[in-house]
Amino acid sequence: MHFVCLQATMCGINLIIAKKNNASDMQQALHRMMQASAYRGPDATQILHWSGAHQQAYLGGQRLKITDLDDRANQPMVSADERYTLLFNGALYNYPELRNQLLNQGETFRTQSDTEVLLKILIQQGEATLPQLEGMFALAFYDRQEETLLLSRDPFGIKPLYYAENEQFFLASSSSQSIAASGLASTKLDASQIDHYLYFRYPQKGRTMYQAIHSLIEGNYLVYSARSPTQNYTFPTRHFSDKPILEDIEVKKTVEELLKDAVLRHLATDVPTGLFLSGGVDSTLLLAMLRETGSPPIPTFSIVNDPREKYFGTEDYRYAQLAAQQFGGYHREVTLSLSLFENNFEEFIQRTDQPVGDSGAMMTYLLSQEAQKYVKVVLSGTGADELFGGYNRHQAYYRYLKNYSVFKLLAGTGKKVANVLPTGFPHPLRKSFRLTKKFVQSLSTHPETTFLQFVGLTAFKDYAPPVEPSVVSSEEGFVEKYLSFALKHDQQNYLIDDVLQVSDTASMAHSLELRVPYLDTPLAQYVQSLPATFRLKYGRKWILRQLLDQYGGKPFTRRAKEGFGLPFGHWLRENQSTTIRQYLEDDHLPIYQHLSFTLINQLLTSHRKSYQDYSAELWSVLLLSAWLARQNA
Repeated sequence: MHFVCLQATMCGINLIIAKKNNASDMQQALHRMMQASAYRGPDATQILHWSGAHQQAYLGGQRLKITDLDDRANQPMVSADERYTLLFNGALYNYPELRNQLLNQGETFRTQSDTEVLLKILIQQGEATLPQLEGMFALAFYDRQEETLLLSRDPFGIKPLYYAENEQFFLASSSSQSIAASGLASTKLDASQIDHYLYFRYPQKGRTMYQAIHSLIEGNYLVYSARSPTQNYTFPTRHFSDKPILEDIEVKKTVEELLKDAVLRHLATDVPTGLFLSGGVDSTLLLAMLRETGSPPIPTFSIVNDPREKYFGTEDYRYAQLAAQQFGGYHREVTLSLSLFENNFEEFIQRTDQPVGDSGAMMTYLLSQEAQKYVKVVLSGTGADELFGGYNRHQAYYRYLKNYSVFKLLAGTGKKVANVLPTGFPHPLRKSFRLTKKFVQSLSTHPETTFLQFVGLTAFKDYAPPVEPSVVSSEEGFVEKYLSFALKHDQQNYLIDDVLQVSDTASMAHSLELRVPYLDTPLAQYVQSLPATFRLKYGRKWILRQLLDQYGGKPFTRRAKEGFGLPFGHWLRENQSTTIRQYLEDDHLPIYQHLSFTLINQLLTSHRKSYQDYSAELWSVLLLSAWLARQNA
């Protein structure tokens, strides 16, 4: 066993297995991997080299210290007999219970870390451990004697994990850019992913923009062995064991108790913790819960828009200020401006691991930049919308399903009427018109197709992957069937491949750990056991709204849903951005080898002339254009 200790600013998992056992310069390749993700953490870096009968293994651990600040908790963590080692990224919220189980079996511990608990239970149980874990995690567990590797990722995919394999090497990392930087795997662009990206704003599940680099799917584990082909498996996830009592009061009481427990578990760190506060229901309820549990006030962070941009941005900041004042928080704000965007865009792109065409990523990046000055962990309301039915599209789709016979008749004729609604210039009804237009333009005679069109970018519908919807029938449970499909689709796709992906990338770019209490395992299991129609029977996430009302939060539950995004549409119209000119208006850019420059120029012209609002489509293209340009640099 050979350790190399480094002083660096890194965090994450990086490993190389040389299959031929005669590869040279592996340590240099691993250094390149770790340097590529150096921004992921500042606290400790360590490399382990193990030589076996059939292969060599190089494992690099980059640590952001959150629980147990002792250096003995650094990684890779090696077992006492030096047979096993573990690289772990994330947090286990039930590790005290697992630790007690091991203590009762006679195990002893050198640290208070969740990493040591996980190492010992993996040694005992292997992959059978995975369904027991409650938290966010990506892990690499190596058995030196058997020369086998176990990779796994949590069921919600909160933490990323990538891998690549060829005849000579097996590589894995928290960052696809790190694998690319190794020089040991092909970085050829997977052009087939561009169509999927244009419509949905992210690559297909399990894929990346690189042909040879894959994303481990959430809730899966991979076994690499020197003696057999690499295999991918899905580990069983636990479900709520009892049939829930569908009484409003009972459900609200259960959710309240589980959410309080989740907040306290996610707040348990050895470092300063804050909260991203938008002034919406989800983050405001977390702050109210903190006060209810008796926790001392914590720092809160929000984005402040220029009032002139309110029709293209949000008014979150006014409600965030009010929430911090009412429920207690040391509130700090980031004032958003075109100059702030311009000054940070290149570094933001440099630290964008895989492109996701969601402008909320840039906002999270800027918010994390401010938050890391004061805290090392931040709580977020992420996941509440997908679990509780919080998006405008969920309510619209529920209305469509309940009135299916009427709306399917409008699938063809209504679109012409919707096209005349003005959305391209600032006015008080602009956001309402956008929602109405999106709803009508998405209507189809098939429910599954309608929802997929809700979540896709309308201007890029020609790039949508083909869909083979199931046969529609009017059997009992029609509404529940398709509404459940919609919520599950958002949980399994948009939440994981968009929201959580950008949350991790943007926060870790500033060595900040982002935690998501709404995805705490017991709470998520319970909410997923509730019928979809029950979750929307009084409107979008009525359960959380009524809970917040009980804490005096009516100003926050009565406001309209706005989303989380840049006032990019305003900046497009103002035509003052050098970044937009650089990455959208040059027909020699790499992106226009795969996408029609004429089409994008038409969208840009239409937007600037205030005919239609194409800010979402144009941001998505801008992001991909800049990412591709960096790859070609």
